[in-house]
Amino acid sequence: MEYIKAGQFIRELRKRKGMSQEELCMGLCEPPTMSKIEKGRQYPNKKLLDALLVRLQEQAELQVPLSAVDFERAQIEREAVSRIANREYDIMELAARYRECSPMMNNHEQQFYRLAQALYLAGIEKNWTVALDAFETAIRLTMPNYTVGTDINANMLTSMEFTILNNIAICLWFLNQKDEAIDLMEQLYEILDTYEMDREEYAKRLPMTAYNLSTWLGIRKEYKAALCVAEEGIECCIKYGKYASLGDLLYNKGFTLLCLGAAEQAKPILQRAFMHLLACNKTVSYGNLKKDLTDSFGTEVWADIMAITLPEDLPSDG
Repeated sequence: MEYIKAGQFIRELRKRKGMSQEELCMGLCEPPTMSKIEKGRQYPNKKLLDALLVRLQEQAELQVPLSAVDFERAQIEREAVSRIANREYDIMELAARYRECSPMMNNHEQQFYRLAQALYLAGIEKNWTVALDAFETAIRLTMPNYTVGTDINANMLTSMEFTILNNIAICLWFLNQKDEAIDLMEQLYEILDTYEMDREEYAKRLPMTAYNLSTWLGIRKEYKAALCVAEEGIECCIKYGKYASLGDLLYNKGFTLLCLGAAEQAKPILQRAFMHLLACNKTVSYGNLKKDLTDSFGTEVWADIMAITLPEDLPSDG
């Protein structure tokens, strides 16, 4: 598709959706910019184009010119995403490099820059109050009316918006606003289950969302709901080959089954969980979850789990 047709495609799709230019571009760009894009007088950069297509719930691949600055920032973003996936949040030097690429940053580029700062505050400094304020500042760049308690189910979220909202929920949890945290995480979970989206994006997002939500529901002793969420997360990991969260989700499933009195069903699943954590070199998670298990159910349960000889054909999800 030629570049000039990207704007025409967006205009036609917007009209079919019954959206005004103002509704489509709110928080993404100014209405005059949107008008120029639709008339083919201005190219959107890739981040803006992707955000417009997400808001229109369209998975089309449209080509736009890529400047040297856009390319360099895209490379930095990929490196940051890779580190975040491995829970490495000390990414301030990446944020600095990102800003140094050019003195000009549009809303989406500012959003990434602020996200990097907020992740450092939350993941490294554990300053949940300041981090929450930073995440909320970031999300309001593209969702200007967002406040805690906002119904986000009407929104098709970009990858960055989803990451920010997920982290807002985590901050709320650690600030003891647990009802608000669970409500937001449940909305994110529902969006993943409701809206059609790229399968790769779904496979990246659902396991971690399911892990957080199943953990919190379990803490609230909503064990049956927690079990259902953990099982869906496990199914997603296995179906799409995304194993980063599998050990944690298996643990949540096994722990919840113990809470429901299904010890014999839970124990082989828990052993699978700890084996997977070790295989992935998640020694910190292994130690934390072992302590959680023994504090909750005693060392006898741990000994029973480690004594099990698993059949070779036992499915990975237990």
